[in-house]
Amino acid sequence: MAGYRYEITVKPIEDRKGHPIDKPILVFEVSNHDEILSIVEKIQSRSDLDFPDEQKTAFAVGLKLFSEVMLEHRKHPIFAPLHDAFKNFMMGLKKGNGGRKDE
Repeated sequence: MAGYRYEITVKPIEDRKGHPIDKPILVFEVSNHDEILSIVEKIQSRSDLDFPDEQKTAFAVGLKLFSEVMLEHRKHPIFAPLHDAFKNFMMGLKKGNGGRKDE
């Protein structure tokens, strides 16, 4: 698939008890039809997403990685239950304020 290419690195640091994790760094390459770094910037600038910047970054990157796989394999039965819900979720996210009508 043509698109932007990224190298993703996941470096284990510590477990939930604070002990170092002795596992190798995970590195892989992916393509995405979107420019992920600009999306991260947009998500970080959103005031309606009231969680820390590191979580906004994780949310944006995770969402783009997941949605690209789902888009590429949209006919796979594992994604069937998500089609409508994911479409509604993305429409609400793009509208701003989390898609809420109360703001």
